[in-house]
Amino acid sequence: MINSQLTIQRLETTLKSYSGKQHDYLGSSAPAAVSVLFNVTNGEPCVLMIKRAETLRHHSGQWAFPGGMIEDSDNSAMHAALRETKEELGIDSSDIEIWCQMPPIDTSTGFKVWPYAGRVTDGVTITPEEAEVADVVSVPVRVFVDKNTRRSITVIRNGSTRKLTAYAYEDRIIWGASAQIIANAIDIVMNAA
Repeated sequence: MINSQLTIQRLETTLKSYSGKQHDYLGSSAPAAVSVLFNVTNGEPCVLMIKRAETLRHHSGQWAFPGGMIEDSDNSAMHAALRETKEELGIDSSDIEIWCQMPPIDTSTGFKVWPYAGRVTDGVTITPEEAEVADVVSVPVRVFVDKNTRRSITVIRNGSTRKLTAYAYEDRIIWGASAQIIANAIDIVMNAA
């Protein structure tokens, strides 16, 4: 499949057909959930990403998807993702259509992240919560398909060295769990029969 065939309709159709797969919570990692929200910006499919505020305790300054910890008051992981999206960006759940739950990602910082892919209303008003969000951008999906934007980075944490895939978009580097999550979404679409 070439980039021009990776339309918002293709993303929606393929990810909705994936929605029958459920991934149960197992393990001792701290549970979190994120919204992987696609939209059309300037005529092309994009995914909404935030830059986490530098003052946050976890993943500060990193490019991420809106989301956060699953709280006891949340009815489900999806509810947590939608609640956090409302808190961080002011986007009401009525402006979001969830297509599927994707496979969870274990982070090196002790979280198990439950991603929910869907679509946010094109042109929706976004009101970032300054204490949590430093910037918001719609990244063209082509960035995550184009081999020229792919990078390899080395992360050293607690004496352990790991090589990770990252993506470059303008002056931004998207890496870690966010890179894994979007790569999983693109793989689901690109490898659909």
